[in-house]
Amino acid sequence: MQAQPELELSDDYYLTNFHALTGFVSAIYSDILSAEEKRWYSNLSSSSDSAQRLYIRLLMRKKSVFRLSRLRYPEISCLVQASSELAEIGLACIHAPKSVDLLLGAFTKPELVAKLDGVISIPRASTIPRIKLIENILAVDEFVLQRYLSMLRQDDKWISPLGHGVWSVFRLCFFGNLYQDSSEFVLRDLGTLRYENYPLDSASRVFMTRAQMDAHLRYFECATLIDTIDQKDADQLIALTEIMPPPIDGDIHLQRRLDRLRNNIARQLERLDRIDDALRLYTISVSPPARERLVRIHLASRQLDRAAKLVSSMVSQPFNDAELQVALRLQIKIDKAAGRKPAAGTRFRPETSRLVLNPSEHRVELAAQNFYSQFGKCFYTENMLIGSVLGLFIWDIIFYPLPGVFYNPFQWAPADYHEPMFRTRRADLLVDRFNELDDKLAFSARVMNGLEKHVGKSNPLVRWGAIDAQLVSLALQYIPAGHWRCMFDRMLQDMRDNCTGFPDLMLFRDDGNYEFIEIKGPGDVLQQNQIRWMKHFSDNAIPARVVNVGWAQTDHSVADQ
Repeated sequence: MQAQPELELSDDYYLTNFHALTGFVSAIYSDILSAEEKRWYSNLSSSSDSAQRLYIRLLMRKKSVFRLSRLRYPEISCLVQASSELAEIGLACIHAPKSVDLLLGAFTKPELVAKLDGVISIPRASTIPRIKLIENILAVDEFVLQRYLSMLRQDDKWISPLGHGVWSVFRLCFFGNLYQDSSEFVLRDLGTLRYENYPLDSASRVFMTRAQMDAHLRYFECATLIDTIDQKDADQLIALTEIMPPPIDGDIHLQRRLDRLRNNIARQLERLDRIDDALRLYTISVSPPARERLVRIHLASRQLDRAAKLVSSMVSQPFNDAELQVALRLQIKIDKAAGRKPAAGTRFRPETSRLVLNPSEHRVELAAQNFYSQFGKCFYTENMLIGSVLGLFIWDIIFYPLPGVFYNPFQWAPADYHEPMFRTRRADLLVDRFNELDDKLAFSARVMNGLEKHVGKSNPLVRWGAIDAQLVSLALQYIPAGHWRCMFDRMLQDMRDNCTGFPDLMLFRDDGNYEFIEIKGPGDVLQQNQIRWMKHFSDNAIPARVVNVGWAQTDHSVADQ
């Protein structure tokens, strides 16, 4: 097969991509952008190509201060002229930095040493570590230090891009977050990532009001600050919670983000023995593990009535299967703490068998796969197969353009994918589609057509590198419609938690049957999400078991089937 030629980006790819992003935001969000933000975009757009290219190049870099002599951008004709133009329109500062840290940080260690000659005498300057060199420089007489710093400032022409805060606003409006950036365009243009097409317009934008956008911006500022404060200082943690934005009615994404941050801070406050502060934060949160942590705190302080009341609400109205599972375990702890005999119940135990294999250089799952291949076709599928088939089966429903779920061209999933509303908002579409499960030919045709039509496109469920036509075809042939329905139904109940925990292996036996096999090596135990799937399989007569693998002392394998 002839190798495909590598794609090359044009010299001004970043300029094109920048304007694709900022132009989109400027048009779609014109009603909530501030005058300053509009002026920023207008000033940059009306500047020369060289000025735009220099500004965008520097804006994308992590540093904030640059020496013109160190910049290497062949596509920019005159850096000095471009930098002066940016300064004139208020998009850059071309003065040397006043900050000593920024100034020294702009020079390499050999450059700093070379500038010492005749000004500062530091023994072994070229051999000591950079940090030690800087300590020695800062320790000299103030007059001498200022002379040295003045030399550094006059050594070069400088530029510091301005407007990073405005750029954050544009990125937030475009992506809905601040962890994506314009590199997404590059990955798409190179063919590294491919996305589904869906309509984008003002009706589907992520923020409808300025207050909503500012709240998300404040959240991301807080999420950044938590990495800069002393995690062992409870007062700093509490101060951070006090500047977090209030929730916005109907904005589930903001609520989830705030809950995650509050829960993390509350857990750390627990560790610091600031229990009352932790309780306050957990009480505000509506997302797991807030209620679980509240129960555990009440249990530790012997407030059993409060703990019991919370557990009762967790059992009657669980956030998801995981929280229900936790609640049932906590109920046992409460009963024991109260001196009551826990309610009679049968602890679920999955079907389990034992397999002894010859020692292998491969990981235990692959060694077991090789063993079970003598009974049919065995694949290491874990969380990849069933989810991929579901993703192919409901591809168009996942990417159905409901209001507010698609707002930029780089979404691998709709914005509500991990929310309970994902299923309810698409209920009619899913009911109609699930009717196809009763028609094996229609079901298989839709999945196989999707496998061919969408190959390589991003989908939250489909794992392209782990599936192929043979594997999917075997699964469609062996697994009954009722089993597909049971598995799909559970996954759609909670797309965040219920799409993981599947057994390691899928065995399509020569006798026409199939089974899931979860492999556990010595010392390994079932995780909670795996137990939940095993119970679901058992409740719905879906063949699945756990196989505990041991290594033989002699050269033989126990013929477990």
